[in-house]
Amino acid sequence: MCRRIFHLFLDWVGIRRLREHSFFAALLARPAAVADFGAHRGEFFAGLKSEYSIGRALLIEANPALAESLQEAFGNEADVIHAALVGGNKKGPIIFTRSVNPEASSIFSEWVGAHSLADQVAVPTVDFSEALRRLGGRVDLAKLDIEGAEVEVLQTARSSDLAACSQFTVEFHDKRAPLTRRDVDRVFQRMRSEGYGIVKANWPYVDDVLFVNLKSMSTVNRIGFRCRVALTNALFITRRAIFGSGYS
Repeated sequence: MCRRIFHLFLDWVGIRRLREHSFFAALLARPAAVADFGAHRGEFFAGLKSEYSIGRALLIEANPALAESLQEAFGNEADVIHAALVGGNKKGPIIFTRSVNPEASSIFSEWVGAHSLADQVAVPTVDFSEALRRLGGRVDLAKLDIEGAEVEVLQTARSSDLAACSQFTVEFHDKRAPLTRRDVDRVFQRMRSEGYGIVKANWPYVDDVLFVNLKSMSTVNRIGFRCRVALTNALFITRRAIFGSGYS
């Protein structure tokens, strides 16, 4: 009964979750512009387009084999790019280390050791500004699951580019060097300063974090969504305190 009530409240505040990524469905335009950074096998995008109207879509994947399969599966519905999304001033190809477990592949070679190294390949790069331009300068929902690179991407993104996004749903990786929880906390500080509200859907962990652009809303809507963000966080904290687990 408590679980049922919890999910009824989540439905009431408008939170949806696909493939361990949460977002506010009400903030999706009809049709929506979406970006899937670290698209992997396309499960998130496939689930999203089955439920919502998608006008423009960009799928970026660094693993060449997965990028090829994405092109075959979604090439007629999305702009599929074989590249690594990077932040800062990185230009040109970057070394991407592939693991026998594709979900462990990363630009951080030290992450792959526990999962057994497959090989290393040089892959092209694209920064957030270029990705945004490919979507016409506006994104309703951006998903980031890029195995550690999410910290630098969000930390170094231009303020004008962040302002052009309605929400980010992000899986952070803070338990393996060179990244720590302190790095993630700095991203939180930066996003708050840019006018984003933050929902930690798997509190106290940071593997399902939602950033909501409150600054782009009208004053009335902003007040309402601040309350919605606060209530949503309270729901997830209460869920963890009572059941010792997160979303499920």
